[in-house]
Amino acid sequence: MFEQRKERLSSAFQGGSFVAVFPMPFFSRSTVLQQQFNKMGKVETGSVALPAIMRSGAGGPESFQMGSMPQAKQHITSGQMHRGHMPPLTSAQQALTGTINSSMQAVQAAQASLEDFDTLPPLGTDAASQAWRKNKMDESKHEIHSQVDAITAGTASMVNLTAGDPAETDYTAVGCAVTTISSNLTEMSKGVKLLAALMEDEGGNGQLLLGAAKNLACAVSDMLKTAQPANTEPRQNLLQAAGNVGQTSGELLSHIGETDTDPQFQEMLMQLAKAVANAAAALVLKAKNVAQKTEDSAQQNRVIAAATQCALSTSQLVACTRVVAPTISSPVCQEQLIEASKLVAKSVEGCVGASQSATNDEGLLKQVGVAATGVTQALNELLQHIKQYASGGHPIGRHGEATDRILNVTENIFSSMGDAGEMVRQARILAQATSDLVNAIKMDAEGESDLENSRKLLSAAKLLADATAKMVEAAKNAAKQAAAAATQTIAAAQHAASTNKNQGAQQQLVQSCKVVAEQIPQLVQGVRGSQSQPDSPSAQLALINASQNFLQPGAKMVTAAKATVPTISDQASAMQLSQCAKNLASALAELRTASQKAQDACGQLEIDNALVMVRDLEKDIQEAKASAREGKLKPLPGETLGKCSQDLSTNTKAVTSAIAQLLSEAMQGDENYAGISARDMAQTLKSLVSAARGVAASTDDPAARGAVLDCAGDVLDKSANLIEEAKRAIAKPGDAESQQRLAQVAKAMSQALNRCVNSLPGQRDVDNAIRTVGEASKTLLADSFPSSGKSFQELQAQLNEVAAGLNQSANEVVQASRGTTQDLAKATSKFGQDFSNFLDAGVDMAGTSQSKEDQTQVVSNLKTISMSSSKLLLAAKALSTDSSSPNLKNQLAAAARAVTDSINQLITMCTQQAPGQKECDNALRELESVKGMLENPTEAVNDLSFFECIDSVMENSKVLGESMAGISHNAKNSNLPEFGDSAVEESVQMMKEAVDDLGATLADAASAAGAVGGMVDTINDAINKMEDSHTLDHDGTFVDYQTTMVKTAKAIAVTVQEMVTKSNTNPDDLGGLANQLTNNFGNLANEAKYAALTAENDEIGSHIKKQVGELGFTCTGLVTKAGALQCSPNDTFTKKELIESARKVSEKVSHVLASLQAGNRGTQACITAASAVSGIIADLDTTIMFATAGTLHRENAETFADHRCRPPHTSQVTGAKQKKSVLRAFTMEGKTSLLAHFIFVLAGATGTLLLVIITNCSSPVKTFMPFALENEI
Repeated sequence: MFEQRKERLSSAFQGGSFVAVFPMPFFSRSTVLQQQFNKMGKVETGSVALPAIMRSGAGGPESFQMGSMPQAKQHITSGQMHRGHMPPLTSAQQALTGTINSSMQAVQAAQASLEDFDTLPPLGTDAASQAWRKNKMDESKHEIHSQVDAITAGTASMVNLTAGDPAETDYTAVGCAVTTISSNLTEMSKGVKLLAALMEDEGGNGQLLLGAAKNLACAVSDMLKTAQPANTEPRQNLLQAAGNVGQTSGELLSHIGETDTDPQFQEMLMQLAKAVANAAAALVLKAKNVAQKTEDSAQQNRVIAAATQCALSTSQLVACTRVVAPTISSPVCQEQLIEASKLVAKSVEGCVGASQSATNDEGLLKQVGVAATGVTQALNELLQHIKQYASGGHPIGRHGEATDRILNVTENIFSSMGDAGEMVRQARILAQATSDLVNAIKMDAEGESDLENSRKLLSAAKLLADATAKMVEAAKNAAKQAAAAATQTIAAAQHAASTNKNQGAQQQLVQSCKVVAEQIPQLVQGVRGSQSQPDSPSAQLALINASQNFLQPGAKMVTAAKATVPTISDQASAMQLSQCAKNLASALAELRTASQKAQDACGQLEIDNALVMVRDLEKDIQEAKASAREGKLKPLPGETLGKCSQDLSTNTKAVTSAIAQLLSEAMQGDENYAGISARDMAQTLKSLVSAARGVAASTDDPAARGAVLDCAGDVLDKSANLIEEAKRAIAKPGDAESQQRLAQVAKAMSQALNRCVNSLPGQRDVDNAIRTVGEASKTLLADSFPSSGKSFQELQAQLNEVAAGLNQSANEVVQASRGTTQDLAKATSKFGQDFSNFLDAGVDMAGTSQSKEDQTQVVSNLKTISMSSSKLLLAAKALSTDSSSPNLKNQLAAAARAVTDSINQLITMCTQQAPGQKECDNALRELESVKGMLENPTEAVNDLSFFECIDSVMENSKVLGESMAGISHNAKNSNLPEFGDSAVEESVQMMKEAVDDLGATLADAASAAGAVGGMVDTINDAINKMEDSHTLDHDGTFVDYQTTMVKTAKAIAVTVQEMVTKSNTNPDDLGGLANQLTNNFGNLANEAKYAALTAENDEIGSHIKKQVGELGFTCTGLVTKAGALQCSPNDTFTKKELIESARKVSEKVSHVLASLQAGNRGTQACITAASAVSGIIADLDTTIMFATAGTLHRENAETFADHRCRPPHTSQVTGAKQKKSVLRAFTMEGKTSLLAHFIFVLAGATGTLLLVIITNCSSPVKTFMPFALENEI
């Protein structure tokens, strides 16, 4: 009995349900145990004759001794599992398979893109260019590091999640880990290409970096292959592949110099993980002893299963440690290692519990308990090692604990406001902590022999230094993690875009990601600067500032990501985005706390640091000037003249706002808030200097280049003076003299800012034009205006000519303000010259005035034009520096209208004695203003639909024609007032026509862009108008409307077929086809109204309208699908929907045709008869052609005599058929089908008669015969 039980125990450990090799006490290599699960949820019938797994013998029969166990077998069999033993894949496993396949494709694409690095634009050698290189390298390294963190964390997550029973595995979470790996690898490849290019530019070897990245991609691809749910390979392969991912990750990080853990720490981490495995191996051996002594087979199996699970979890811990060791600084990697440790702890508890249930032997249970305690201790040591690194790995100073207590208790006091008891308790703790800190500092002071050093130690600066160091260190770590979390969230958002069903939510998420992506570089630079200069207040404050600026956009991105998660159809992508958003929210919370504490500790250093920053910026400007003189100043990547000019103007406004804030705080003596204002001003000045450098590097004008750099340097000099005066004012709050000096310096700085903006290319030309207008306008201040000696007609013609030129120049200024600086400079210079010419002509016109009153009116109008012109130039100048401002656009448009109106007023007054003249001039100017609208038709000017625009164009074209005729008639007959009225009317109609054409153009552009809302509305309107047709008048018959509807319906069918074809070949053409379909249906619905009214009865009319209405509803569905497919050309699901909609439309077209045929059955017969007649006429034409040419030959040996009797006979038959058919037609009154039959028979008989005559006639036949026949028919 005992021998049988021992045999069952041996077979249970070495075969059957478990295939296990227990770890040896000393870990020379990883030994992995794999448990095979094959649980079926239902009874299945089938053959049990499955192929066996054949194994070689292990040395023949063995004998077993009581109380002993044979040695462990080292024979391992892998890759021989038969697929018949595997259950079918569940839906969750199938979904994971799809996720893995798509991720592998993404990984392969990323690997292929790493064949070569990016191409960098030419860069200069000044400080800004060098800083750009350094910052880009730092940013790329940060992004790569954070993405590698995510890859290793995802790999470790896959190892942990796939450890247990497949039936209990969370495959959605596994898919989330897979998408995390692939999406971050895709983004990482982009950063690697840029970093490799930067390394090559600085003399490094970028190819080695590309090779390391390709190795990582290859390792990830291999791991994903082994992770397939249908894969039958041993789990050892997955763990080995995961370990390779960790190894290649570490190699990649070492290539970029981002190995943030020393080799000793990683080695210790691995040793501690192996110590856990060794301790677990001892526990497994003790559990084996319990299993040997257990007689109950069920208890025995539970012990075996628990021991095996314990061995499995420890082997996974070792594999997980190998994966995350290179990136253990990442919190997500630490979490995965901790999760693996929890699995070990859980398996240990299970092993102990199973052993206690299986035996009451105190000795065995004690051995199991001691072994379990060893595992627990090893785990604790591993976790403590991880925790030590997470906290910084080194003590924070002798006074750190007391400082922490003071800061924490202070926060608690503020949060306890209202609770008197709690506030008293916290105050006592604060007093004790303060006492401890003071005593500690006193002890340090007493140990100093130098009295001066002792005094310094007792100062408050000691406390500030200790607190600052800790707070800044915490802020640095929080900022680093926040930047990494944001980078991973952006990658998750980009990966989820393809499966997001709500484009609005996706667009908001993309926009928030863009804003955060712009803030990440500043945060990374703050972290790097704090790391490289730990004792620099400037670096510390830059980190604090970047951290606080990052909080708001980061929070908005978290909100947008959480709102987007429910709209993502792919569960794995949704889970990835949700987890990333959660991690980012946690990182932001830590960053907010840490940055605020650091801000409180470093606040008094802000104003001094702002002054240092300004002095450093002055050095940068000097270097830029030197590079410009040498011709080496190059724009940085992404910099253009327009962008940098706008940035300079925007930052000028921001600096002005910061100045006002600084003045207010300094005059009140508030040092903390004044420091914050000074910091903000210095940061904005940094952006202003960068923009000024970009302008200087982008312009081709040497004078403009020097001017903008000089003005920027002047701004920095005035800024330094302002900060110094602010410090003095803070020290003497309320002192009138210091405040007066502060106000004077602030005014000087404001003037320097204005000069800086005015130095921009284009701005100087605008200022020159403004001065030209001002100088020319001085002539209007004279008391008298002598006559020029020219006639009124000459002066009037001259004034009209220069007025047209000035009006044209005003329009050009408006257009140029939205263009380049060169365009603005050219347009404003021309405007200034045209204004001078116009003013000269106006002054001459004033000199010819018959009365003083008339002269005064002319001069007054000229002054108004001068003022309007100046406002126009000022508005154009403002808009050129801030082209996105809607208010400035409105101001410019209003100024341009004011110039035109004032010119019209002057011309009207000067030509009021010439009837009709002023109307013509006004009309021409109105048409000229409309011309500008037509040259740039990008904005809607009315709410008319496409078809309403067409109708309006047709109606107004008639009025325009009548007006043109009136102009010609009245001009010939010297009816000058009527002539003038016609010309006003004409310009109005042409303006309206231009507006209507513009609306139609916008409708076509909308259809080409996939916007189909207007088309759907048009179709619905056509359906509604068709239903409301009781009061219509009609001139045609049912046959007329029926014939038109048949043609239109067929045109719809052809258009639908073209849409199906274009959906596969060229989806961009669907917009035009949808517009064509809309037009055709509108025509069909319009004809249907009249067809229904002229039908034989109301039932037929209602049926026709019903079928047309149903066709319209299907057309709206097809148009909608066409617009959707045009926006997403590769969406196969939308293509299928479009084809189905097209099929429905075609079906409804056939229904419409059927209803029309039922309305008048003879129509189709008439069509058939007409077709037959056309065929006969064509045959006659051909026969006559051959007869005329003399090439008409007889068939066989026929003679004329053979057919001589046929014409009379055919004629008799024709006559009989005519008579019979006519009688039947008149007898059956109203039956069009019989009439058609009569036509068909008549045509056939007549054609036969003529063919016989022509064919057998010996003389040529006149060619008019078939035409006569056609006319008769």
